[in-house]
Amino acid sequence: MGIIDRFEDEYVDVSSRRATVRELLELVFGAAFFVVGASTLTYYLLGERVALWVAGGLAIVFAITITSQAYWAVTGREDYDEEGDEGPG
Repeated sequence: MGIIDRFEDEYVDVSSRRATVRELLELVFGAAFFVVGASTLTYYLLGERVALWVAGGLAIVFAITITSQAYWAVTGREDYDEEGDEGPG
C-alpha cells in the first residue's frame, strides 16, 4: 500500500464517523511532516522558489482537508455509514 493509498484510507476512515482528537492531531502532524519533507526534497532538487510554491500549495490543500475533517468530526457523516438503515436519496 502506497503513501497516497494510506492517506486516502485514513481520510475516508475519519470521514465515515466522528473522529477523536487524537486522530485529528495525527492528520495534522502527518500533513505537516509531509509538507516539510516534500518542500525539503523540492528545495534540493529544484531550488528555493519552487520549494516555497510546493510548500504553500500543499499547506493550502492540507488545511482544507483538515478543516473538513474537523467539521465532519464534530457533525458526523451518516451518508458514509455503510451499516446504517438509511441511505442517501
